[in-house]
Amino acid sequence: MVKITNVLLDKKVDSRNIQFIMDIASYAELAGDIINNNPYQRNKVSKSGSIYNLLKEDILKQCIIPPIVLASTSKLAENASPEELLKEVLSDSGNLKILDGLQRTLSIIDVYNNNREHFERLDEEYLIRVEVYLSISDTGILYRMLTLNTGQTPMTLRHQLEILFSKYAEGEFNGVSILREVDETSVKSIDSYRFSDLIDGYTSFLEKNELPIDRFDILQTVRTIKFVSGEAAAKIEFSDFLISYRTLSLAFQSRFPEWIYPAEVNDDLKIEANPFGREVYKIFNKSQPLTGYGAAVAELISSKTIAGLDEVSNLASRLEFDEDDLLRLIKFLDDIRGQFKKIGNGQRIFFKLFFKYLLDRDGSSFLNVSDSLERAKNRAMAEV
Repeated sequence: MVKITNVLLDKKVDSRNIQFIMDIASYAELAGDIINNNPYQRNKVSKSGSIYNLLKEDILKQCIIPPIVLASTSKLAENASPEELLKEVLSDSGNLKILDGLQRTLSIIDVYNNNREHFERLDEEYLIRVEVYLSISDTGILYRMLTLNTGQTPMTLRHQLEILFSKYAEGEFNGVSILREVDETSVKSIDSYRFSDLIDGYTSFLEKNELPIDRFDILQTVRTIKFVSGEAAAKIEFSDFLISYRTLSLAFQSRFPEWIYPAEVNDDLKIEANPFGREVYKIFNKSQPLTGYGAAVAELISSKTIAGLDEVSNLASRLEFDEDDLLRLIKFLDDIRGQFKKIGNGQRIFFKLFFKYLLDRDGSSFLNVSDSLERAKNRAMAEV
């Protein structure tokens, strides 16, 4: 049984929204076909004693649960009736995604599959309220997911930002492997980055701020990049940011191709804690240098000290190194660890200063890694 209850237009995402009810058996069958269609959904909540176990008990008692929100990316005829549109959408399960209500859906499937006879004996059908967005764009889906899920603890801030910026990870990145939060794997080479770390860096670039964004700043970031408007998004794309940063990290990798933090270090370079990174990629393929770089290069572009990210790529091949630069970098980060209350923020400040001094053609340490490291360390320590 499927019955339409309302049809509305969502002008923000330019999509018609059909609200309807359907019996639990029909929804459980549909949900089984679409449950894995949305790669950006939260993971299943499986803790015993969770609110979702209570929900399962409520479903057995025919509790009315909040509506479940779906989205269809199918291209539909504009002159068709709502009934015809809904029928077509529900039959095209490959293009249906769950935007809100994943945990409710999992609970419904579980309860129905384990209690079919119970529901078949009911005098009246147990009805599920559902709404579906028609012919919605990818960015519209991401925006609606963000606004529907913000504030729910099972979805981490990083996961929300992955959703927000996911369209930027669809292009070619010259052999770069981008690891999302749901991939559950780690960075293992100079050619791989965690998507969340790249997002940290890109957000710092957009905001000219190396410090982490908090959960209440997400919607401000949406506005900043004009994510769902009909206007152009950020003038400088995520891919441009990644490519420019990568040229710098590859310059270090090329200069120190087999570098591993040594077992023995001279007294003046010894550290108190574990090194920030034992290999080049373990130093540079992290959030702290990415955010520092993002904030630094944004300020340099804003002040017209450099023309843009393309210029960074050209400058990377001209960097001047000393043999102990990586050891000095690790040493300076260790010194900062002992001075800043929030170690990560201190490291981000250091990297911002380092990249700013390194790429400032008007400065005394332009393209000189050693001098830029020294100046960044002294300035960062002065800011404690």
